[in-house]
Amino acid sequence: MNWLVKLWHCLPQQARSAILKVQGNKRVYRWLMFRHADMNDRANGNRSHLPPAELRYRVGGSADAEAFIKDGKRCAIDIQSALLQFQFELRSFTRILDFGCGCGRTLIHLKSLAPNAQIEGTDIDARAIEWCKKNIDFAKFSLSKELPPLNYDSNTFDFIYAISVFTHLDETYLFRWLEELRRIAKPVAILLVTVDSSLTREKAFVFQNTYEEGLFPDWYQNAYHSKEYVFSNFSNYFDVLGYLPRSLNDHQDVVILQKKISESSPGGA
Repeated sequence: MNWLVKLWHCLPQQARSAILKVQGNKRVYRWLMFRHADMNDRANGNRSHLPPAELRYRVGGSADAEAFIKDGKRCAIDIQSALLQFQFELRSFTRILDFGCGCGRTLIHLKSLAPNAQIEGTDIDARAIEWCKKNIDFAKFSLSKELPPLNYDSNTFDFIYAISVFTHLDETYLFRWLEELRRIAKPVAILLVTVDSSLTREKAFVFQNTYEEGLFPDWYQNAYHSKEYVFSNFSNYFDVLGYLPRSLNDHQDVVILQKKISESSPGGA
């Protein structure tokens, strides 16, 4: 298949873009796009510290290295900005979990923002977790199953964030994971999660099987939540402190949650 990659590499950018626009959900075209991006990375030489193109694409929908870096920094800054609106600071937390960390796009930028925290990440993507374990030495990583429990003791984290995780889960998975995050969060812990309200004009919750074919499991597709839905349902698990429209990368809505002080979850994982 090397000849195919070389042929793809020789095509003008306009031609590649046109093909990808028409065939973007086909595995062979994704494969070509990833190999092309990896070739560019090797040619540039200064991106060896980045995850391979396929892993970058799985967390952000783009194989571009510059977009990966830019979006990760923006996510970290937006997390910090959202917390400050509720008088919380990243550097004040002692144990942080990136729930759905992927290949560390956002987590990699937290070290300078929370220098004294123990930072951990978990994800269902085995390849992404393997890459993180080998390449990010200041954090700990664990592989998650598609449903709880996570391999963490109860009342462990004082800050948990989940970027573009609940935007892909149906209601069964959503409520199971909210319950699990409540279990592993310390009393009065803060959670920051993102949702997408763009398709909820007529329905409070919408779940569509519209993700790219073969990229993720059938249960991990596209979910949309209205603001009213969030306050009505997320409040069964946490206090909903606030809702910030389009506050994550100028795209997804940010929800700030807090575990009730009276709640503690006995036992371990």
